Amino acid sequence: MLTLSQTVMPVIDIVVVTLAIGLFVLNRQRRADVHFHGFSNAFKLMFLGIGPVVIASGADFITAFQNYLPPAIADLGQLIAPWIYPLNAAGTALLFVGLVLLISSLIPRSTRQLTELVAVREQLSASNDELVKTIADRNQELEINYLTLQQVLEDQQSSRIALLQSEKKFRTLFDKSPAIFVAVNRTARITDINLYGASVLGYDAMSLVGKPFEALVALEDTVKQQGFIERCFSNTKKNHETELRLERNNTTKIWTKVSASIIVEPEDGEYLLLVCQDISESKGLAETLSYQAKHDDLTGLHNRRSLESYLSERIAHLGKTSRPLALIYVDVDQLKVINDTCGHRAGDELLKKLVQAINESDTKFDFFARLGGDEFALVKNDTSEKEAVELAEILRNAAEDFSFQWKGQTFRQTISIGIALTSGKLHSLSDIFSAADAACYMAKEQGRNRVVVTEDASPNYISSRNEMLWVGRLQNALMRDRFELYAQPIFALNPNAGNYIHYEVLIRYVDDDGTHLAPDNFLPAAERYGLSDQIDLWVLTTILDFLDRHPEHTRKLGCCSINLSSLSLASHRSRSAIKQLVMATSFDTEKICFEITETSAIHNLDEAVEFINELKILGCRFALDDFGTGFSSFGYLKKLDVDYIKIDGSFIKDIVNDKLGRAMVIAINGIGKELGISTIAEYVENKQIEDELITLEVPYGQGFGLAKPMPLNLIQQFYESR
Repeated sequence: MLTLSQTVMPVIDIVVVTLAIGLFVLNRQRRADVHFHGFSNAFKLMFLGIGPVVIASGADFITAFQNYLPPAIADLGQLIAPWIYPLNAAGTALLFVGLVLLISSLIPRSTRQLTELVAVREQLSASNDELVKTIADRNQELEINYLTLQQVLEDQQSSRIALLQSEKKFRTLFDKSPAIFVAVNRTARITDINLYGASVLGYDAMSLVGKPFEALVALEDTVKQQGFIERCFSNTKKNHETELRLERNNTTKIWTKVSASIIVEPEDGEYLLLVCQDISESKGLAETLSYQAKHDDLTGLHNRRSLESYLSERIAHLGKTSRPLALIYVDVDQLKVINDTCGHRAGDELLKKLVQAINESDTKFDFFARLGGDEFALVKNDTSEKEAVELAEILRNAAEDFSFQWKGQTFRQTISIGIALTSGKLHSLSDIFSAADAACYMAKEQGRNRVVVTEDASPNYISSRNEMLWVGRLQNALMRDRFELYAQPIFALNPNAGNYIHYEVLIRYVDDDGTHLAPDNFLPAAERYGLSDQIDLWVLTTILDFLDRHPEHTRKLGCCSINLSSLSLASHRSRSAIKQLVMATSFDTEKICFEITETSAIHNLDEAVEFINELKILGCRFALDDFGTGFSSFGYLKKLDVDYIKIDGSFIKDIVNDKLGRAMVIAINGIGKELGISTIAEYVENKQIEDELITLEVPYGQGFGLAKPMPLNLIQQFYESR
């Protein structure tokens, strides 16, 4: 019977051997992947322990089943039997040690793997968290993008709505703007027009689309319009402008200022936008002003400027073989009688009726103009002296046969006529004007109501011609500021007067070569041809401006004397303008003193008295110039409220030797003292005259012996240096 050791131990040995063989196989399969320290050594020990265990197990097996085995094998078992336990113990020990070493090697590797697994898990956890966070961020970004996209879509919708509203507003502005907007293509056909423009022109907007633009243009501007549109399309970089007349309902015409610019659009391509502004009113005003500038307001005839322009053009085209041109100069005789008797309205009405009678007479002339006042001129082209005289006689007879009635009174009127014809000597505008005027002047001198040709007026021709030449020069001087102001000091002859500043303003004409001409050269012509009042206003305006611009000098100023002509006194318009200028000053008006001559004051006494009284209320002072030339002068002092009397120089220049002159000075000075009027002695040419005037107690003096006239811009320096 088998013992426990004989049955159990072989089984244990088989298990151990099987485990060892299994570990050995595992070592062979995983050897390339296992790199832990001691792992190979454990297998080596276990491999060494397998042999003894296998031998002991075999011997133990033989012993246990020896009765069933062949004798040879049973004997071998008996032979090994004593070594079974030592071999089994030794092999088992080696196996145990190898197993322990293997387990000890596997424990660190497992721990590391576990650590790695934990690390991987943590990494996976971290990656998962990061992934979750990334997903959350992406979700948030997607949400933001969604909101943004939604906002963009809403903005686009709002933009579309705004664009539609803007287009609607633009179309409304386009249609309702108070101008005519027309779009035309290269073939000059209308592609669009605003409602306002179509309405103004009397059309429906849609009915005009496709029609040529020239259908809206007046016939006289059709060619101009075609050239304009061609220029616009040929030069697209420039804005173009022109003036065109558009037709309203093919009846009335509208003056428009047309501005054009090229518009390029992706859908509509290139077209020309015409903006037509209605300038009919301004054009009409311009034409009215142009007409008024060339015509006389009272009679409707051409004025002097138009006549000069016409004559200049006609004379320029006269050839050597051309027949002469005749200028017929007409002066209405004694018009002043009607003005003084019935008033200026009656005189104006007479002139209109007389012009009507001349136009209705059997006369053939080429130009008719009113030169001013009671002077007229007619032009006959391509004529002879005989024909011109015959025409003039027809005019004279027509005027003589003309009768004028005014408020129950009847007047018969005559005219004096002078004729000048172009020739080798008379070949310029100024020449023929001067000659005709001189001939007319001679007709009046010879008794009026007659016709005089240039040759018959030769004795007075040169003098009159010189005056006539001054007319154009003075008109030019007024327009181009060719005058210059001078000032001559007026001194207080009393030694205790201190630094008294008082001067008279004088005028000089500046010639083309810079020469300054005294008033004696041009004022007679200005008086005769009605320009002196314009010169007076120029002087007054200029001196008031000077005083405004030099407040320190004006503050010290005692008195500034300004001359006025008889025409300024007689003209209501000039007197009104003078008052307006005085009222507009910024300094004390008592510093302004107007000088009027004794002659002009007497001839316009009522106007002078009224003017003086009105200006005295404003604070101005007055001086009576050239006083004493007539013994009637003293009587007028009661009516004329003047502040100064300027004793005529004819009494002063010989006062030292002329007893009569001395007596006149004493008388005038004495009357002045009695009336509270200061006297100013003119023509104080030397120290002897000055001393004599001081002896006679004349308060003021003026003349070359005291100070010569100087340019106005030097007067301030003159008084500062004293």
